[in-house]
Amino acid sequence: MSVAEPLDSKSTDDLPSRSLPPVEAPTGSFILQLFLIPLVIVTMVVLLWLMFSWLAQMGRDNPQAIVQQLSRFDESSWQRAYELAELLRSPDPKYDELRRDPKVCGELVKLLERDLNFRVDEDDPKRKKRLEETQLKRRMFLCRAIGSFHTPEGVPVLLRCIQEPGPNGADVQLSALEGIATLAKNVGPEKLREEPDLLPTVMAASRQSDEETSISVATDGETFFRPGGEVRAVAAYALGVLAGKEERERLATMLKVETYPNARYNAATGLARAGDVRCVPILKEMLQPDNDAAAKDERGKRDQENKRVIVLRNGIQTTVVLAQKNPTADLSALKAALQTIVDSDLAAIKTDRSKLKNAAKEALRVLDKRN
Repeated sequence: MSVAEPLDSKSTDDLPSRSLPPVEAPTGSFILQLFLIPLVIVTMVVLLWLMFSWLAQMGRDNPQAIVQQLSRFDESSWQRAYELAELLRSPDPKYDELRRDPKVCGELVKLLERDLNFRVDEDDPKRKKRLEETQLKRRMFLCRAIGSFHTPEGVPVLLRCIQEPGPNGADVQLSALEGIATLAKNVGPEKLREEPDLLPTVMAASRQSDEETSISVATDGETFFRPGGEVRAVAAYALGVLAGKEERERLATMLKVETYPNARYNAATGLARAGDVRCVPILKEMLQPDNDAAAKDERGKRDQENKRVIVLRNGIQTTVVLAQKNPTADLSALKAALQTIVDSDLAAIKTDRSKLKNAAKEALRVLDKRN
């Protein structure tokens, strides 16, 4: 067996070189290509995005510009009304001066009055329907915007929206009633009650029948949602904010005759704000964890669950308000209802159980301190 002969020095020297190339410092052009050019590209993209974003948002934070845009009636004009309503309802103090500006309020009042007198004249049925929907939304958000001012110049047009909402106008009535309630908070209920026709109009809304508006009915024939009932509910809320003697008597009557749960609960809440113990029986109903009436106007299971939580939480909060407004009232029945919440497994409630129990415990603590 032969043995391989070792390579001699000559043969080794003849091998091709496999060493790495020498390391050299990067040149300026290499750095430019690697870092600067991509940075410039990214910067240009960001600047273009900011420019288009600015163009899209331009004027949306400018009330005067939005009011001017609202004067043009088109299919997107309701969005300007929505933006203005949200801006005026913002807690940002930079809009406080705007909320006290009677001139801007007057311009919006004129726009809403013109809108109430305007009838869509369009041959294309589809386009006519879209424009009528736009008009309905415009009226809703203009009502909310006008209600956010700290000046009562908008009351007459809001009352007109309650009295003459137009076809399918329950949503306009709701927004106008919300506007009245917000104005009462902003300018003071005493001042607002001086407005002619205000109290009779809100009182009439609190009596609106279900037949006056369309009703959405489930397949089994049971009515889940009644626009007329919702109008009565928001009217009850407005009466509670106005808080006069006549308003309280109407709320007490609603507790006895009202069949729509939201309206009944709002009436009880309004009386509780005045320290009126006539609300106690309805508050007990609101404090029942398995209260089927609380979710009767909701279709989906999730909506029904959320509604039960809302009613229960509002019942707890309203009980605390009543205790604070009327320190000497006998609220033993409400204490028992709160204790039931604390002791219950809240089987009918799927979410927020611990929060509701803690809220009930805190309410009990407030009631116990009165003794």
